[in-house]
Amino acid sequence: MVILPLFANMKYIVFLLNVGILMLSNIVGVHSQEVGQEGIIWENNLINIGGVLPENEVKVADYYYLNQTDSNAYIKEVITDCGCAVVAYSEDTLAPNKVGHLQVTFDPETRGGTFSKMILVKTNIKPSGDSLFLEGVNIHYPENPEVHYKVKHNGLGFVFSQNNLGTLYTNKPKIKILDFYNFNDFPIQINLKQDSIPSYVKVKMEPALVEANSRGVLEIEYDPAARDDLGFIRDTFPLSFLSGEHFNVPIHLMATIHEYFPPLPLSQVDEVPKLLIDEMEIDLGKISSKNVVSRILTLENTGPEILNIRKIVTNCECLTYELNTMDLKPGGKVDLVFSFDPEGRKGIDHKTITFFSNDPLTPTKTVVIKSRIR
Repeated sequence: MVILPLFANMKYIVFLLNVGILMLSNIVGVHSQEVGQEGIIWENNLINIGGVLPENEVKVADYYYLNQTDSNAYIKEVITDCGCAVVAYSEDTLAPNKVGHLQVTFDPETRGGTFSKMILVKTNIKPSGDSLFLEGVNIHYPENPEVHYKVKHNGLGFVFSQNNLGTLYTNKPKIKILDFYNFNDFPIQINLKQDSIPSYVKVKMEPALVEANSRGVLEIEYDPAARDDLGFIRDTFPLSFLSGEHFNVPIHLMATIHEYFPPLPLSQVDEVPKLLIDEMEIDLGKISSKNVVSRILTLENTGPEILNIRKIVTNCECLTYELNTMDLKPGGKVDLVFSFDPEGRKGIDHKTITFFSNDPLTPTKTVVIKSRIR
């Protein structure tokens, strides 16, 4: 095994500061009824190393741990579930209240795609072992970069013109990995000053300097809570790069955002607002494309707390609605009037109205409206 230097990087120093706070809190609370943490305490048991390009340098992840016992600790064995994860650590004993360091190097010469690797660390303190996880995206080198990175802007090639972030929840940001190819005959780097990126988006490029005719990765962090919207969204913004001159590349993102509600204890199921919609599927039957059709939906709050309709979304401009309040008192009802204009349409048709509310059991409900247009 390789013995690692004690002060590997600034992250180690930050962890030492956190350890000091943890130890101080334990001293202060020694007479309380709370039980402090004991054993081997890991700073992080999951590290995401982002996008990994096999042609670039290997990526490493540093795991720091604290011996929160009154005796010496040492690592007896480390087991990985893949030969692609190589582990280095010190075999020396670790005195009480001291910090140890374990480093995992990921070998990208495996199949591509999203990966999650487990590292089991067995110590004399916990012979059964602690589980660490290493996650990321392994991006294989394509046979023909010119064909693979077919969407080109200012000499940079991307796989897709639109990038789908998928389903997001407001409790945590999501990171999207975008690999690209620099077809230019000069190196590029991302501009540290970005005037047009939304406040809820952060962008980092790896490596920091992408050479000519080589690949790079954009790590886009999207914060749905800061976006402050629900349902299907689109975002487009110019990302600024530097070479001899400044140039911009358009980034197109789309996602579906849902409000996050923590799991509800069974004892509280009857203590929250509840949205009841009298019809979840409406059949308008045979209708003429020349006539606007209107119907009524009744919304009711069957819970004991105020119900707030956060947002209402239709999937077509041809479907509009009127609602005179977005808040319903316990037991309250309100009628929503919707109108469907089928002009220019024929045949079987489906439209939807989606309701976002503070009902934690079913925060999103969708009403389907069917018709046969002649």
